Amino acid sequence: MNKIGNSFRGIIVGFLMILIGVVLLWWNEGNNVKNLKTTAELEEKYIDVKSNSVNSKNEGKLVATYGKLINDNELTDTTFGVTIKTPLMTRIVEMYQWEEDTETDKNGKTKYIYKKTWSEEVINSSEFHDTSHENPTEKLYENEIYASDDVKVGVFSLSDNQINKLSTKGSYTNFDAEKIKSLNLTAFNKYITNSNDLQKPNIGDIRISFNYNNSNEISVLAVQTRESFTSFKSKAGKTINRIMDGKYTGKEIIEKIKSENNFLKWILRVVGTLLCIIGVGAILSPISTITGFIPILGSVVGAAVGLVSIALGSALSLIVIAIAWIRFRPVLGISLLAIAVMLIILLTVRGKKTKEKNNSPQQISE
Repeated sequence: MNKIGNSFRGIIVGFLMILIGVVLLWWNEGNNVKNLKTTAELEEKYIDVKSNSVNSKNEGKLVATYGKLINDNELTDTTFGVTIKTPLMTRIVEMYQWEEDTETDKNGKTKYIYKKTWSEEVINSSEFHDTSHENPTEKLYENEIYASDDVKVGVFSLSDNQINKLSTKGSYTNFDAEKIKSLNLTAFNKYITNSNDLQKPNIGDIRISFNYNNSNEISVLAVQTRESFTSFKSKAGKTINRIMDGKYTGKEIIEKIKSENNFLKWILRVVGTLLCIIGVGAILSPISTITGFIPILGSVVGAAVGLVSIALGSALSLIVIAIAWIRFRPVLGISLLAIAVMLIILLTVRGKKTKEKNNSPQQISE
């Protein structure tokens, strides 16, 4: 009876998953249209400029430039005695904690799984199904971000927003042993820790690392505002203020943006479709649960329910995407819908003609 009860409760979860999937798919198609319009506008308006001088004629225009990253300031974390000459530095504090996950078997029974993991966020163990897996309620230290206030690419000053977008690929390892020891901590490779053995940590142990920007040259796509930059606001409502490591022209930066947008579009399409499929499966789960008491019948019905879930979930996703296209891309959406209808009509007519031909009496010649 518990299996049946769980499967019927799963119906509610199923409807919620379908709702989330439909909303995600709808939003994704609308967002994709905005991205397409924005990149088209970027290609139309951007101009490549040199970073070694400021041309006042480009004031307020969308510009792309690249050049040497210039920073003369040092950033210091006084708590741990870390000093680096860099435009951006981050302190990352992770704590070893319990994490709860769930699995649902084919009979609708939920299994709770607990594993240990490093996490920057404090995981609230009071909401665990099994409260014997207990985490500390706070970390000894918190994450911090340190940023310089005078960073340039060529003669252009980067805005605070751009400085905070710089990459932090460098890992600091030159720790002050005496400073670390005074805090009752030890240094191990790129970490400061209170653990006796980072290879076998205990719940509540922390590890602290420092990452920093070590870029040599960077590229920018933004609006030139005097000797600095501000964000570009597209007609579709998207904000662009791009900064990248390396030397890239405006065209190359925009191609990178296109690639990222396309990747996001397909990821969200897949996620939305999976949510719909799993949701339909959860709604139909009582069927396989009830028939599951009959061994052979249960296996057959379970497989059928799986196939039906995939078919209905996929169909629902395609319908949502098609309607979204009509809403956000009317010409293309209606054109595709018209083509689909014409194909269905042609296939139907051809099928009828074939059937009539096969059913018509054949003339026998002597």
